[in-house]
Amino acid sequence: MLRRWQLSATARGVSRIVSGSVAGQGLVILCYPLLTRLYDPAEFGLLSVFSSIVGIISIVSSASLFQAIPVPPDDREAADLAWTALAAVTLTTVVTAGVGLFAGPPIAALLGVPQLAQYWWLVALTVFVMGAYLVLSEWMVRDRSYAALGNRNLFMGVGQAATQLGLGILKVGALGLLLGVGVGRLCALGGLLSGRGLLRYRRPGFAAMRAALGRFRRFPLLATPSALLTTAGLEAPLLVISAFYGDARAGLLGLTLRVFSGPTLVIGQAIDQVFSGESSAAIREPRGTLRRLMRTTVRRLVLIGAGPAVILGLFGPWIFGVVFGPSWTEAGVYAQLLALPYLLQFAVNPVSGVLLYLDRQGQMLGWSAIRLVLTAGGPVACALVGSSITGAIAALSLGHVLSYAVLYVLCARAVGSADDEYRRGRP
Repeated sequence: MLRRWQLSATARGVSRIVSGSVAGQGLVILCYPLLTRLYDPAEFGLLSVFSSIVGIISIVSSASLFQAIPVPPDDREAADLAWTALAAVTLTTVVTAGVGLFAGPPIAALLGVPQLAQYWWLVALTVFVMGAYLVLSEWMVRDRSYAALGNRNLFMGVGQAATQLGLGILKVGALGLLLGVGVGRLCALGGLLSGRGLLRYRRPGFAAMRAALGRFRRFPLLATPSALLTTAGLEAPLLVISAFYGDARAGLLGLTLRVFSGPTLVIGQAIDQVFSGESSAAIREPRGTLRRLMRTTVRRLVLIGAGPAVILGLFGPWIFGVVFGPSWTEAGVYAQLLALPYLLQFAVNPVSGVLLYLDRQGQMLGWSAIRLVLTAGGPVACALVGSSITGAIAALSLGHVLSYAVLYVLCARAVGSADDEYRRGRP
């Protein structure tokens, strides 16, 4: 009876998040054919580099403390941890602004997008918004406030789509695309500042923040480098393509990845958050069900993602040319090459957080380093030997496939060991 109730609660959580995601991110996806006719590939290339930089910085802006929020058994301790994470986000924002002030132009030139230097102020602001978004999202995961998470997905999609589409119509140029990234997350904060949100708890003093940081120091020490390497494994290939093949090619690849990220945002992220909530609860109160929970989650995600992956693999260039316009047909070739690896990412990534909850940050760190070498090293090598852009994307695809196969094995071994330990310890 208890098991049936737990499964139904999980299903309800997924449906609440998915409903918000379908409305919000569905709107974003539907706007892509309009955005590709309002902005050119070079402007999308600037967006890709901007998003990569912001993504890499924001994921470590809280020193990975946000990932530990579901762990403490006491809500007061978890709140101290969340406020400490927000303080770290603020400090990171200040440092980012300082770096841009002194080194923005050479960094932008190195990445093949000199115009990024004039938008570095927006890089810093977006880092703050996205860092706060991650902290507050994880608080709602801990609280299992799935309805609030659904609202977040709705508001994020509406804010991003309205900003990028509206400013595109007004012909403000690439700034419209860049502003949409931060405005979407800013709107998403409204779905998290609810009556059950973090604001119920007073801000801790310095001593309490230091205690929280000491208690969960393994997250800054191990999870932060891991998160940095993991995000770099996703974002670095875009930076490599921009630096070696130009901003227009980076824009084509960026659109391709956004098409793949649509199902991840609508379905994969929802299941990721519910799996995080249910698996962290199962670790706090062991029942020996982690292995079954992980396998069921991965199997269902493979079944969901297989159809779109096959369609893009067979008809990618034709689909992109019709939907996004003739100038985007080449992006469809990239989609053919990346269909399989992004199916694996869609299926495996939502369960990878279990390594952190089982205190295996070292394994996540090692995997992240391997993944960065595989996904960024291949395109760099292709560029250095004068290979075509297609060869570079094929190398990127192979790197993704190998890295996510390794990640699945690590997660399967971790949950298996946890379940076996629980069974050995049962009276």
